[in-house]
Amino acid sequence: MKMVIKEIKVNDYLTKSKLPASDYVINPYVGCPHGCKYCYASFMKRFTGHNEEWGDFLDIKICDKKINLEKIKNKDVFLSSVTDCYNPFEEKYKVTRKILEQLVDADCFLGIATKSNLILRDVDLLKKMKHVRVSMSINTLNENFRADMDNASSIKERLLTL
Repeated sequence: MKMVIKEIKVNDYLTKSKLPASDYVINPYVGCPHGCKYCYASFMKRFTGHNEEWGDFLDIKICDKKINLEKIKNKDVFLSSVTDCYNPFEEKYKVTRKILEQLVDADCFLGIATKSNLILRDVDLLKKMKHVRVSMSINTLNENFRADMDNASSIKERLLTL
């Protein structure tokens, strides 16, 4: 199946979070091409208007408004709660990088979750941040099982990234 890609305008990247470990979330994309069979975020499909299967669509969020750094001062911010901000299309669109460029001087506690080695591209920005933590999920060491479960970076790539 071919990926359905579209750009959508949003008013703000920041969303007030209902998650216990974060005050705000930033999801630069809607959908996720990793298409993980076990993904808890696949429930989001019912809110997107997409008919495609989870993993077969991606909306790229475009926002002209700058992130309000005062709003997130001393707050926990999670990048990304229902998508991988380092999905393969990030390499082209660089939405996550543009967001990180805005957050470099933010006085917040930034958490990033990914399954992609593409995060290494942004190490220069991450090193400048005061409070940042990165997590990378590894659900197995069996590459055949991983390939059946998701379309993200290989286990070897994830381990080398860590």
